[in-house]
Amino acid sequence: MNRIIGSIGGSLKENVKKAKVMLLPYCAKPTWCDYRHTDDCGECGGCTVGDLYRMAYERGMIPITITSFEMLRDVLRWCGENGYTYIGHCCYEFYEKRHEIFKKAKEWGANGVLIDIIGTTCYDLGIEEEEKAYHGEFQVELDLYVEDSEKILSVKEKIGERNGKNKKEKPIPAEPLKDFIPEYYKIPKVVPGPEEDRTRLPIVKEKSKDIGFIRGKLVSWEEALEEAVDLTLSAERPTLIVGPLVLWSWNGESKKKAELIRRLKDLLPNLNVHILPDYRPKNKNFDPSREVDPPNPHLSILHGKHDLTLMIGVHCYRTDFVIRLLKKHTDTKIVTLCSLYGHPDADVSLSGTDPGRLKTFVERVRRELK
Repeated sequence: MNRIIGSIGGSLKENVKKAKVMLLPYCAKPTWCDYRHTDDCGECGGCTVGDLYRMAYERGMIPITITSFEMLRDVLRWCGENGYTYIGHCCYEFYEKRHEIFKKAKEWGANGVLIDIIGTTCYDLGIEEEEKAYHGEFQVELDLYVEDSEKILSVKEKIGERNGKNKKEKPIPAEPLKDFIPEYYKIPKVVPGPEEDRTRLPIVKEKSKDIGFIRGKLVSWEEALEEAVDLTLSAERPTLIVGPLVLWSWNGESKKKAELIRRLKDLLPNLNVHILPDYRPKNKNFDPSREVDPPNPHLSILHGKHDLTLMIGVHCYRTDFVIRLLKKHTDTKIVTLCSLYGHPDADVSLSGTDPGRLKTFVERVRRELK
């Protein structure tokens, strides 16, 4: 297919089938988009990047917007360390000039497929614009080949499809959390699950889960726990955002966490529980007192004037984005109960929050209330 720039480290069909990560260029987002210079997308329908995010989620892939050459290098290294194959979108000129980084990625262990993009590139506009693009400052809008990408991805199985037949099953809500799901909410066919979670590009190289962060400072897990409990108990209007990793009954771990969240709510009557069941934009078709709109998570916080926001069960790539928007639009303090390696941008972040550690958090709250 003439949209393919190249297949690196394997055949095209083999690489597409194995692909775990999708890389999208920030320059394909509109210049007015709040997401243009972030690694995420609100999927508002305003550009083709959202279409590719949807395709990626449907196939259990991790979509990432690349915002600079340094980020591309770091993400490709991360792919290699984890043995992930990627599908990337870039112009042919970029591939020609930067082909060494893709060759290096192959050495790191990351094979991939590159698909061309549409429009006037920085290379067409001269060295000054090329330099801006390198640092993530290019202001021209390009486009992606949506239909061709759909055809290329047709060899990759969608979540729930078997033997050529669509056998998707709707996710099942965790029983203790059903009361928090608005009556109008229509359960989607596809919800991002545990297999789609990924680590941050780790600040802590040893990837320890026995750590925490307090306002960006690396601390022990116990120290972060104490601070998180203090913030929770001192808040007048705390809210807990429950994401898809816990809201839906994926496995025994998610079910145990759901039970513990219900116990926490029983201990703290003033705790508002807001759900983030998936990452599709709701825009105005949502109740800000009960759920979070993915592109605008701050609306729910502003609605209730919450002074503390706790987050659990939200994928790491989405958690980072929510933190940025909450800090931009609200004064709320933020505590993340992360199952992986934590989030330094939060006011407090606990790593490795499995059911045992979540129980420790809930029990510490209970003990301090006495």
